[in-house]
Amino acid sequence: METRMARTGPFAWIKSFALGNSILLLLLLMFAASALFVPNFLSPFNMKNLLLQSVDIMIISVGVTFVLLNGGIDFSCVAVLALGSVFGAYVMAKSPLAHTVYAIPAGIVVMMAIGLLVGAVNGFSVVVLKMPSFIATLATMMVGSGVAVWFTRIVSDKASIIGLPAQFFILGGIRGYTGLPILIALVLVLLAHWLLSTTLFGRRVFAVGTNPKAAFISGMPVKGTVFLLLLISGLCAGIQSVIATARNQAGIPSLGDRVFIDIVAAIIIGGTSVFGGSGGVIKTVYGVLFISLLNNDVNMLGVEWYVISLVKGLLVLIAAFIDVFSKRVDLIRR
Repeated sequence: METRMARTGPFAWIKSFALGNSILLLLLLMFAASALFVPNFLSPFNMKNLLLQSVDIMIISVGVTFVLLNGGIDFSCVAVLALGSVFGAYVMAKSPLAHTVYAIPAGIVVMMAIGLLVGAVNGFSVVVLKMPSFIATLATMMVGSGVAVWFTRIVSDKASIIGLPAQFFILGGIRGYTGLPILIALVLVLLAHWLLSTTLFGRRVFAVGTNPKAAFISGMPVKGTVFLLLLISGLCAGIQSVIATARNQAGIPSLGDRVFIDIVAAIIIGGTSVFGGSGGVIKTVYGVLFISLLNNDVNMLGVEWYVISLVKGLLVLIAAFIDVFSKRVDLIRR
């Protein structure tokens, strides 16, 4: 009786919570350490920057999480950032619609449409042509990044496209509207979490990611689900390009060059399995906050860039090892 009570008592619950929310506990511990040892960490200015840095990769990380839940990957998200940024900036600053009331809405629509277009190309390549998502999205990333640079050189004599409407910058948290991009990210996170946790589509995502053959035999639309996942990832990258372009106040062809490592690190450290079938949006949020906090701390402490790169690599390696180990334990138990 005592043994049974020990297994089901408060200590068992605490152990279960700690194992299931290890990244959250690590995040809270790191936040407390930062507050104690990093100068000016809790200043309003730094807190604002920390939140905006989190938003910089939050939405796009949520989109890539959908693809990883299927056991795939989406490299092209960074190309969508670049393509959306330069084409959207062109519409707002240099096209016939520039300096009209239609400039900002048209630019936003173009950015999101590019995300959907790239997602559709990826979906067609994976579902119809049966290409691995690794190859398909890597190809669209390389092509998209090249097109972004080429287009910028054609329409601008500078390395970026400037002259965007000042009202557009509000979407990036500029001019006292810090809370707007944070609110947009929060709404999209809650929507994505609801989609995965309460809808039929969400159940299909986990089923297809866990065992696509079994999902197909049970009558689930496996191909349609995979296509939609890549479409969602592209759309999220398109929305992220709107916020990033507004924050940088220019269309930049190299916008996504350095963020992909942080995106993947946040998702894997957050606990989404690289094999698919387990994880979630909330875990990705924890991972994003952790990576943003890590970046913020090393910048404020003046640590060399290679040190943070080393730390991120080790964290991803540890998280991947834990994922592989847990999968093997599950197989042995079965």
